[in-house]
Amino acid sequence: MKEFFYLYSEAPLHNMIKEIFTDFEIHHTPIDSFKKSNFKNKNILLIINESLFEELGESLLEHNNVVIFFLKKSGQKKNNYSNVKFFYGCTNINKFIDEVRTCFASRPLMFKDTKILDEEIINTETDASTFLTSLEKEILIVLFKKKQVEKNYLLESVLKIRKDTETKTLESHLTRIRKKLSKINSQIEILSKENKVFLVS
Repeated sequence: MKEFFYLYSEAPLHNMIKEIFTDFEIHHTPIDSFKKSNFKNKNILLIINESLFEELGESLLEHNNVVIFFLKKSGQKKNNYSNVKFFYGCTNINKFIDEVRTCFASRPLMFKDTKILDEEIINTETDASTFLTSLEKEILIVLFKKKQVEKNYLLESVLKIRKDTETKTLESHLTRIRKKLSKINSQIEILSKENKVFLVS
C-alpha cells in the first residue's frame, strides 16, 4: 500500500514535486483544508511562506507527520513537535528529498494508546509490543485511518482477493490481529458485523 502524501504549495511546484516523489501517491489539497486541521495520521508537505505558518492549527502539527519548507530564509522556528521538520529555501535539495522520504516512510500511526511503528504495534502507556506481518500491518493501518471499512474493501485492496471468492482469509487475519492487540493490552478492539469491520475503544 502506498503512503498518502498531502501537499500544499504557494508556488507552482506541484508537477516538480510529483516528478521527484514518484514513490508516493500525491494529493494536492487546498490550504483551507490544512487550516481547519481536520487531518490525522497523514504525511503532509507544506511549501509556504512564514506568514502562513502562523495560521496553521496545533491539531495539524500534533496529529500528522509534517514537513514544512519555507520559501524564504527566516529565523529558526522553535519546534515543539517531534513529527514536524523544517527546511528553508537555501537547503540542499538532495538532503531535503532524502529527509522527506525518510520522515514519511518511518512515521508512526496512532489510535488511542496503540501505535504502529515499522513492523510493530506498541502500547504507548506500557511500551508492550509485538510484531505484525506485512498484511496484518496493512489491515490495521486501514482501520486506524478509516475506523470503519467494508470487508470487500479489505479483501480486494489489501488481500488482493476477489470479493466474490469464498474465503475465511480475512477473518483469520483479524483474529490474529485481535490476539496481538490483547497481548499488548491495547484499549482498542476490532469488531466484525455483517459486511463491515470496525475499530472501537
